[in-house]
Amino acid sequence: MEGEIRVLDIRSLFQQIPMELTSRREKKEVLKEQFRAHEKELVIYGHGNLGTELEKGLKNAGWPVRYFLDANKPTDLEQKRINLKDAAQYLGRDALIIVALYDILSAYPSIRSSLQKEGFHNIVIILDLRVWPELFQTGHMHSTIGWDIEHIPEKQVLEAYSLLADSMSQKVFRELLHFTVDAPYKEMTLCPAAEQYMPSELYAPIKNECIVDCGAFDGDTMRMFLSAIGTWESYTAIDADPYNIEKVKASIQHDIPEHLRAVTQAVHAAVSNESGTVSFHAGNRTASHISEEETAKDTAISVPVVKLDDVINGPVTLIKMDVEGFELRALQGAEGLILTNQPLLTICGYHCQADLWEIPRYIKKLLPNHSIYLRNYVGLIEYVFYAVPPDRVLPR
Repeated sequence: MEGEIRVLDIRSLFQQIPMELTSRREKKEVLKEQFRAHEKELVIYGHGNLGTELEKGLKNAGWPVRYFLDANKPTDLEQKRINLKDAAQYLGRDALIIVALYDILSAYPSIRSSLQKEGFHNIVIILDLRVWPELFQTGHMHSTIGWDIEHIPEKQVLEAYSLLADSMSQKVFRELLHFTVDAPYKEMTLCPAAEQYMPSELYAPIKNECIVDCGAFDGDTMRMFLSAIGTWESYTAIDADPYNIEKVKASIQHDIPEHLRAVTQAVHAAVSNESGTVSFHAGNRTASHISEEETAKDTAISVPVVKLDDVINGPVTLIKMDVEGFELRALQGAEGLILTNQPLLTICGYHCQADLWEIPRYIKKLLPNHSIYLRNYVGLIEYVFYAVPPDRVLPR
């Protein structure tokens, strides 16, 4: 009965979409007026990955940003960055402040209070800007923030929801869907960030893990697995960013016990459903990403692209993917490997809007006997699908 009520809740959400689209058009006009009134003093609060991506989108849409505000980083006018305590020296109190942080739902109340104490009163959050899709047409942010709610497929969404194995997964799914459609600005159900990719209540790690880590960053997940299980039979860390791969190699030498180094390797490549090369924005920590658009030579490099089916020859027990929007294609390029090995999968689902329903549906077709779970670790980002083999599901 409860499950039927939840499905009805999702269906009623789809019925709200036409009204929500009308509301967004009205809000867009109000927001445009705010921008016009403050076009000489548009300011972004938050000089991290999200803030810098937002600046690119605003600039491309014809709205140059004057400064970044940041409470933690020092004032650096060459970077257009002002520490909050120095704001009065450089900004008028009528400046339009756009707060751009990934943990916006939990952080915004205190940030707004800090800004108001400094005398600022024109404050919006980046989520308010999604009523204006033209601001998100370039850069890596459009798939994370600029949702297209008009074309969300109800049938596929309901199918994906029905595939989730527990009530927590269904709750997280509903929260994310509601947030996408009708934007309730409230905190979501989150799990401890330290358990991302290894949730203690979902599956049991094994000593002879054969791990393929796609989107290895600087080796942080590798070190986490080492801390949790102490050993493995093999570990392949793959990342498209050459700066990250050098850090992974260094971590293998410094952090991995000598007896495991021979079975631990770092591979410089992007993963997809075909081989070749791709343009890649490198050196931007966790925000490094593939670009499918024409890009200036000084901002991107060419990196090799591989299919996991072509480069992984040994057994695999666990595949992790955090590959900046290429998760579905990377899974397609690993289909033979997955069908043969029936591994546990931990797949990020937040880089593209459709991943929320496409990834669980695709995984279930490949692995019909696996249990599929969904957990959220930050809110707007860092939610992960888990596909757990029957013999590794922990008793509930």
